[in-house]
Amino acid sequence: MINLFKAIFKKKSSKNEEKIDENLACAILLIEVSYADFKIDNTEINSIISLFEKNFKLSKQESEWLNDKALNLHKDTNCLRKYIKIINNNYTKDQKNNLIKMAWQVARADNIVDKHEEYMIRKLSDLLYVDHIDFIKSKISTK
Repeated sequence: MINLFKAIFKKKSSKNEEKIDENLACAILLIEVSYADFKIDNTEINSIISLFEKNFKLSKQESEWLNDKALNLHKDTNCLRKYIKIINNNYTKDQKNNLIKMAWQVARADNIVDKHEEYMIRKLSDLLYVDHIDFIKSKISTK
């Protein structure tokens, strides 16, 4: 009987578990930065899409799809741990620094860097093991 329950719950959790690649993990983290001030502006969304095109070498259509997918996943996300883990396991130091720079660009898209957005970027840089000096360089370079 206990084995039956284990089998049922194991199957359900594996069905709900989705393979998430690095681009999607990065997209969700950028959406989180955008949502840190409790609203996502169209300028921030357009900024994220253009960053996908430029940094991930995606087409406009692929970038919009990735953005929509990230927004839908973000709605149901209450923990960023798995996305942070994907980035930490697969990104180099330079790629992580670039992600923090992208986060600053998203935060500055509406010409207002909210204190919550800055806190979120600082927290992400800590969780991604980005050096403080690189955090500051990214902040200054996006002004």
